[in-house]
Amino acid sequence: MQHEPRENLLLEAGYLANLSHHLTAGDLTINQVPPDRLGPGNAQVRRPFPQFSNVSVVNPPVGNSTYHALYLKTEKRYAAGLTFLAHYTFSKFIDDVASFSEYGDPGSYMDAYNRRLDKSLSGNDVRHRAVISAVYELPFFRGQSALSALLGGWKTGVLVNSQSGPPFTVSNSSNTTNAFSAGALRPDLVGDPKLPETERTLGRWFNTDAFRPRAPFRFGNSPRSVLRGPGINNVDFSLLKIFSITERWKAEFRGEFFNLFNHTNFGLPAHSLGVPAFGIISGARASRSIQLGLRISF
Repeated sequence: MQHEPRENLLLEAGYLANLSHHLTAGDLTINQVPPDRLGPGNAQVRRPFPQFSNVSVVNPPVGNSTYHALYLKTEKRYAAGLTFLAHYTFSKFIDDVASFSEYGDPGSYMDAYNRRLDKSLSGNDVRHRAVISAVYELPFFRGQSALSALLGGWKTGVLVNSQSGPPFTVSNSSNTTNAFSAGALRPDLVGDPKLPETERTLGRWFNTDAFRPRAPFRFGNSPRSVLRGPGINNVDFSLLKIFSITERWKAEFRGEFFNLFNHTNFGLPAHSLGVPAFGIISGARASRSIQLGLRISF
């Protein structure tokens, strides 16, 4: 649905959905000890193929996903030196195949015999996302004078991005299943892992007491993508001007300011149960950087 009133302003709202099957997964082991045969002793003889160690299917097409989103969009087409686009999306992305590990996804299935345990929020799920981009030609010093040639004709651009933090999975730093499983193992969940926003700190981002090591020779019950990391808020800014040296020679100056306000966007907390930094955020995304460039064209 869209509406276009006067003054080149476009308003649009809509719904998007996607259903996918046969997505490529990480390597899937087919020589894991079956869950009903877990126990102490020599686990090698209880493997489906005891004469081999690891037997895997490389990137099997076994994954599934669903995506639903509502979006709002407004756009001002170029007029009076200004154009901008604003977009907001409210969405939910579920899959049963691990996404990129940089988002805190485990990388492979915990139990090859029960892949449904890994159906949860995708590592790429972004519940709320707002993006604003604009380009504006500064109106100052317009004309044919020497002053306007130097100080006029500047263009500015801004890109604003604000979004929810990515989901991440709490895993166990040790493997006590004796199952030769391929993916990261998860602990037991014994309470609410989420902390109220007023209680979250960099030293304790989530309730670490809600997790405990699972008993030997079994898989934990903590779900995949059980928590979310900090959100992202970023503003990039650019400044551009083209100087006409002669009719043929031109110089283009560009200044780019990434993370203009030097806002700290923190990374994920340590999410492996058993490590000393469990629950602690100790890193952040890139700080402000400035890039200046000059190009001569003829």
